[in-house]
Amino acid sequence: MFSAIVSANNPRVKHALQLKESRARRREKLFLIDGVREVERAWRSGYEFVEVFWDAGKDVEAECKVNLDASLRNVCHDAERRGKLKEILTLSDSKRTPTIPLASGAFAKIVFGDRNEGVVAVVKSKLTTLDELDSLLEEKCRTSREEPLIGVVEGVEKPGNIGAILRSADGAGLDAIMIAADDYDVYNPNAVRGSLGAIFHVPVVVASSATLLTWLRERRIQRATALCDEAIPYAQLDYRLPTAVVLGSEAEGLTKEWSEETQVDMDNNLLRKIRLPMLGVADSLNVSNAAAILFYEARRVRSY
Repeated sequence: MFSAIVSANNPRVKHALQLKESRARRREKLFLIDGVREVERAWRSGYEFVEVFWDAGKDVEAECKVNLDASLRNVCHDAERRGKLKEILTLSDSKRTPTIPLASGAFAKIVFGDRNEGVVAVVKSKLTTLDELDSLLEEKCRTSREEPLIGVVEGVEKPGNIGAILRSADGAGLDAIMIAADDYDVYNPNAVRGSLGAIFHVPVVVASSATLLTWLRERRIQRATALCDEAIPYAQLDYRLPTAVVLGSEAEGLTKEWSEETQVDMDNNLLRKIRLPMLGVADSLNVSNAAAILFYEARRVRSY
């Protein structure tokens, strides 16, 4: 364990604080994980940790070694969480990751929102490339013989929605989530928290709509595209085929690229327009709710 840091003006603390901003996260390809469960799941998923900060209480002295057990008892009254936190910190230290006790005042500067679970980690971003996804899908085909099942989202701005979509994708066993954008801050703290750590388990690809469409067409993956015009009810689609469930934002929907049909689409019946019934006065669902319904419908069909 490192010696305690008391001042929020310490360079390590100031650097972590900068990572609350999207620009810094993108520039440095680093992000913050806040919370015991989320940190634990990132460890298990093989993310590379740069440093781990923990709340050592308000009475620690600068540059002094801190008694881990005594400090955790002072700041964490839940025995189960205290045990998990000790396990994380011990593991971090054993891997020679800088594991740094902070005075409570300095620690409060780097936590996100009003939740303080006593640990914040600085971690390297780990997006999946399309080539890496190809390898993952080939391996899955060899072991389970199940066709690819992917979620695609375009124009979803709220990080909390992305987090919720990842959580549903993880629960329904999707192979990946694709975000159709030239650039996207996947590791926004709201997305990390909203996913309950699923963001560390589900491969995430970020690429333009044109790039993703080309990739899907080349692999003859049908696009279950949430469009209203000439669409069939979502339960009528055969999700046992290689499938990408494609969703746009509630306000704008999908761009026209996703409804354009090429000769490849027509020859292989790849563009499949689907709709969710809306029987009340609302004309659409929250995109994360729609994603959950469609992902689990695909899983239901594949279970038979």
